[in-house]
Amino acid sequence: MKRFLRACAIMLILYVVAYDLKIGTLPQSTPANANAEIKTEKKQKKSYETYEVKPGETLISVVEKLNTNGNYSIVTMIKDFKSLNPGVNPENIQLGKSYKFPLYNKVDR
Repeated sequence: MKRFLRACAIMLILYVVAYDLKIGTLPQSTPANANAEIKTEKKQKKSYETYEVKPGETLISVVEKLNTNGNYSIVTMIKDFKSLNPGVNPENIQLGKSYKFPLYNKVDR
């Protein structure tokens, strides 16, 4: 019986350690500059326009249509589109649906 209790205790300890290492039980501490970055991001809210996709349009063609200046890169465009439309793949935008497309002003970039 003692062996069984020891084995159970060891298994419980191993489980607790593995759980703590994998998921964690203590709240994560944030670096001092993380709060400054969050405040900066809130101040620099990116503007967007809701646009209904027409036949033959892609993410790039719509963003080029909505933005007259070329102050953006494709990587930035994709990242901003994904943040504005969570769960939507920019390669699979559907005809007739409305999505939020980023607007880039000279001030933003």
